[in-house]
Amino acid sequence: MGPATQDRVGVIVAELVALNLGEEDRLAVLATAVAAVASTHHARHKQVYLEAVRTWALEISASVASPPVGFAATADDGMVEEGAEIVVRGLAGLLDTVARGSAWLQDRLVLELALFAQLLGRYDANAVHQILRAVSDALGGEDYRPGRAVRVPLADMAMPLSRDVCLATVAPRGVA
Repeated sequence: MGPATQDRVGVIVAELVALNLGEEDRLAVLATAVAAVASTHHARHKQVYLEAVRTWALEISASVASPPVGFAATADDGMVEEGAEIVVRGLAGLLDTVARGSAWLQDRLVLELALFAQLLGRYDANAVHQILRAVSDALGGEDYRPGRAVRVPLADMAMPLSRDVCLATVAPRGVA
């Protein structure tokens, strides 16, 4: 990304910080934004798109070595949806700028991936996996609508399992 694009990404991040959301809500904002873009612009290849976002984000996450995300009280879905709208609107502005320069489709895709990878890469690998698993689950639902809050169930990972639980029914809890 060039300096002008990097500056615009900084504006998007500053607007998100201004919402004063907790960590879990910020993850939900990112999940909601990724789901909206995947369902709107990559409907035929959602899973391929999500895998590309995952790969790029994990590369950044590994280089940053972020600590695990802590649990916090969550805001209402309206705040999460507002934060996702900031990201989606910011991405649309970046893409409009690129389109004015007669960019190719792959340039637009690289810009999307770079933005989401930068935002997601600030978190540890487990959080990245959980965010994208929540996105995938939301997109698989028949009642999903772009912009609807996608919650990342981090608290579920902390709940202990009993000896009687059927492991086949337990959602994955991160990576080892």
